[in-house]
Amino acid sequence: MTAREVLQIVQARGGVIVRQRGSHVRVQAGKCFATVPDHGLHDVPPGTLRSIERQLEPCLGKGWLRS
Repeated sequence: MTAREVLQIVQARGGVIVRQRGSHVRVQAGKCFATVPDHGLHDVPPGTLRSIERQLEPCLGKGWLRS
């Protein structure tokens, strides 16, 4: 899954892009924050995806990235 796909899912669920610094995009959903590395067409590593999902889970609900 690419960073752009992750960002689209976050935005579809009500999250917003707060800022971007270089290739790292900071997103916010409610009171939850996460940083998504955007390295073009490269996939986000699985461990990083799990971390992003855990960070935003309290605000977006369990399993928000997979559904």
